[in-house]
Amino acid sequence: MNVTSLLHFESMKYMGAQTQAAAINQHVAQALRVFIEDFYQRMAPAFIVILSCRRPSPMNFYRNIMQLLYESVDTMIIQLVLVESARPRRIEGPRTHNLLLVDSLQALLDIDIHTYTAQSDASEYYFIFLQQRDALIPQDMQGVFAYCWRHQLINCNVMTQSSGGQVLLHTYFPYAAGECNDSRPTLINQFLGESWQHSDYFPSKLHNLHGCPLVVLARQVSPFFDLDEGQRELRGLEGRLLQELSRRMNFSIRFEGLRDQQENHTTWSEMQMLQKLVKGGLADLAIGYVRKRIQYSSNLTPVFPHYSNRLVGCLLLNSHNLTSLEIWSFPFQALTWLCLLSSFLSISCLVLLHGRGPGDRVALVLAVYAAALGLPIDPPERPALQLLFASWLCFGLVVRAMYSALLFLILRYHLHQRLPDSLQDLAEGDYAAVMTRITWQDLREVPSLQELLGLRSLVVTSEREEEVLRQLDRCSLAGSHPLFFGLLSQDTLLHLTQRGHRAGSYHIVPQHVLEQQLAIYLQKHSHLVAHLDHLVMSIRSVGLLHHWAGEVASERYFRSRFLYRGKRIQQPDLWAIYLLAAGLYLLSLVVFVCELLTARRAANGRL
Repeated sequence: MNVTSLLHFESMKYMGAQTQAAAINQHVAQALRVFIEDFYQRMAPAFIVILSCRRPSPMNFYRNIMQLLYESVDTMIIQLVLVESARPRRIEGPRTHNLLLVDSLQALLDIDIHTYTAQSDASEYYFIFLQQRDALIPQDMQGVFAYCWRHQLINCNVMTQSSGGQVLLHTYFPYAAGECNDSRPTLINQFLGESWQHSDYFPSKLHNLHGCPLVVLARQVSPFFDLDEGQRELRGLEGRLLQELSRRMNFSIRFEGLRDQQENHTTWSEMQMLQKLVKGGLADLAIGYVRKRIQYSSNLTPVFPHYSNRLVGCLLLNSHNLTSLEIWSFPFQALTWLCLLSSFLSISCLVLLHGRGPGDRVALVLAVYAAALGLPIDPPERPALQLLFASWLCFGLVVRAMYSALLFLILRYHLHQRLPDSLQDLAEGDYAAVMTRITWQDLREVPSLQELLGLRSLVVTSEREEEVLRQLDRCSLAGSHPLFFGLLSQDTLLHLTQRGHRAGSYHIVPQHVLEQQLAIYLQKHSHLVAHLDHLVMSIRSVGLLHHWAGEVASERYFRSRFLYRGKRIQQPDLWAIYLLAAGLYLLSLVVFVCELLTARRAANGRL
């Protein structure tokens, strides 16, 4: 047993400790023992006991209680901390499971329990035994719960013992039905002599928030978080997630600052939004394409990452079109073209041997060339030439069929020049990278991606990744340096391609650049973190997030080489064809009338 300040526990006489019957002391010690064995002993191998009293009589009473506890609880490591208001000192150490023995609200404030866990992301448990006069218990208990709620201490219980020996357990429910931010004491348990009335010592307070509002900082970043103009329907991957959390926890959503962004046509940066969460102190959480970062952990608490966002490199395919010469020569490899040329020269030489004069020889060579192109020729008179031309025609027919099929394939599927398959190919191909400022900051954190930073880079000031694609289009139109590639989220690329009806416009480099973990951020040491962690892991494990991601961005549409319509062709879609056909028929009628009038004039002139 690791006990601090255990100097006089065995030797000193506790004057004033017998202010009540020993049976009541034994009853109180039994209540604490049952709680410790039922809860703390199942949760952890150790807990901490903090003793803080402003009056000597309760101090001696608690020492007596502690001696009774030591005799019964001998299987756990207990750290005892004695707090003296006259000589305050700070004793560091983990304070996850706490048993606080106090005689007043002021004695509790002397402990400063919130300062020990202000930088922690875990949830602590506080079982407070308040030994106070019956008349002062309600007032002090109300102050204790107000203190706990002010400092996000959600698992906070107060045990009291009345003058008659009745041991009661109270807590507070900040999200009660019809009452939000409520810290009034509520009776939840009573010790019956051998056991507590209920085995649930710390009832959940976050399963049902009874419609209480949570203040949310958000920014609209498609396809992750979006909101319609009426602020009624949440869209996007994270919008659906927030809506699902609201449904499961039964809380309402009150956005802060989102309307101002919409009216001013601006979007907060990631840093701006998180700074408002830290400095304002009014919002409960921040969401909207926020990446989990180590540098935020000192001031904010992240929820378990809900989505793994893949950062990829993309190329604009129109910048890698084949030239006219490449299109005509692409169906066959260089060796095939050399073999075809050799065949043509061989046949031409054989034909020249049968020529009778210079003019005849030229005509035969042109006939060989015409036969290769599939043009009609006059049959030669000699049987040897007929056999030679017959074989050449068969050979040319097969070659032309193969060439036509491959050429059709190129034009049909819009084949391009050889595209890079890895980051190494991009580095060796003299490509320039286009990315947002926040992506550039992410790349700086990864040593293996420093070669990407060594490339010529174009960093756009906005954090909206559609600006990366716009910049790619502008660079392609400029034509000064067509070897550009964009670095952005794969989901953003798929979504913007589908929204802009640009199927088959981009090529994704197969080698992925980076995996970014998206998370919801809370205030430091938020009481919501444990429950939100559990819900997010539950939602993610059943595949809901991947289902929502597939709804906002279709990879099938992205990889399609053709723009397809999601609906059948209607009559209004054909009006242009009808007008064009009517115009051509009208023009043909005018030409026919003119020809008819011209013919009649010519006939009258001859008469």
